[in-house]
Amino acid sequence: MNHLNFVEIEEEDLTFVKEMYDYYTLNTTVVYSIDPVPMEDIRSFVPVKDPLYRSFMLLTPEGEKCGFCYFNKFKPRAAFSVSVEITIYLKPGFEGRGYGTEALMRLEDYVREGGFTNIVALISGDNMVSRHLFEKCGYTCSGNLKNVARKFDQYLDLMFYQKEV
Repeated sequence: MNHLNFVEIEEEDLTFVKEMYDYYTLNTTVVYSIDPVPMEDIRSFVPVKDPLYRSFMLLTPEGEKCGFCYFNKFKPRAAFSVSVEITIYLKPGFEGRGYGTEALMRLEDYVREGGFTNIVALISGDNMVSRHLFEKCGYTCSGNLKNVARKFDQYLDLMFYQKEV
């Protein structure tokens, strides 16, 4: 492992999170937003100082910000309280260093510590890098919603990956 440093996201880190999210919004099909989202939206899905759901800045061994990750409610209804949705974003240029694998494995530890038993990741069907990462880490594709989104003049599948922990 490359020994990423995980630092709990604070309010002041949300600017970095938004900048990364905006990059992926404007340049990729990784997220299904068409336009940059307001900071209020970022605050609504990236938990900050939440006792159950956690978020982290990812820093290289040298201390450089290279991404962020978090887990949050899968669905708002109480019956889904055993499940979380997990999300990892790496800054462009930091792929291929094992950071995604390390972030995913460390997040799984936090999920287990929180008493959750099921992790779900929603991944764009054309995001082969993320699909490979999750498959390599023991996740199975439990569903594929075909052509449910449209971005950059192409239809996109939304794939559900899951792992029981």
